[in-house]
Amino acid sequence: MLMQVRLLKTVLTQALVLASLALLPSISMAILQDEIQVYDDEINAKGEASLEIHLNSTPRGIQTPSYPGEVMNNNGVRVTPEFAYGLGHDLEAGLYIAYVNYDTKFQYAATKIRMKWLPIREEKGDDFFAGANLELANVQPQFDESRYNAEVRFIIGKHFDEWLISFNPIIDMPLSQPYVNQSPYFSTATRISREVTPEVALGVEFYSNMNQLGQPINYQNTQQMGFLMMYYDGKPVSFQAGVGKGFTNSTDSLTLKAIFSIPLP
Repeated sequence: MLMQVRLLKTVLTQALVLASLALLPSISMAILQDEIQVYDDEINAKGEASLEIHLNSTPRGIQTPSYPGEVMNNNGVRVTPEFAYGLGHDLEAGLYIAYVNYDTKFQYAATKIRMKWLPIREEKGDDFFAGANLELANVQPQFDESRYNAEVRFIIGKHFDEWLISFNPIIDMPLSQPYVNQSPYFSTATRISREVTPEVALGVEFYSNMNQLGQPINYQNTQQMGFLMMYYDGKPVSFQAGVGKGFTNSTDSLTLKAIFSIPLP
């Protein structure tokens, strides 16, 4: 465990260095909003399966495409089932299949696979929780200029009595030509919430896409969005729901999101 902690501290230090580099300007990047979520210390036990349904919509969004043929979020609805299975040894595997409603019908948008590693957890006696999630994506060209992409999402946070703070530094790397030689993209996701009953918590989430590392930055060309959130962890189905507001010219003005968590046999 001591070796794992040292290794994770090294990785997180490198991630924070990348975060500081990201505070240089940026180039706009299209993102499929199949999942709007801050990762925390939830992980399936060995042999445990689960299903999450991600729903989000954009009643008021940007209407100007960033590249020819792009499907915009404005007036769109995204539905993404996510299957997860606990492998044990602090590992969890996941599969997403994303669909988007545009042109008055739902169409397939992307398939993504992921592997979450969470070796440091408070329930195991550690002072905080930390880990990482690796994701590989195959996205249709109308939603992302790069067909294949990889994402590394670091996870670090802590419970303080009724409070939860979780922070995700995220590095995205296009894997398709002609983008494979570009610098990676950097973004963050942050959650601060407080339990108001044993089953209900209220909080805020903030998503900041600083875009391509090492490029000049113009704040209004970055994506900055905050959500007011409610989290319900009870029966028959746990869920979270929120209302989001964009803070820059490059961010959708109004986004609604919900995630329903369904245990599987």
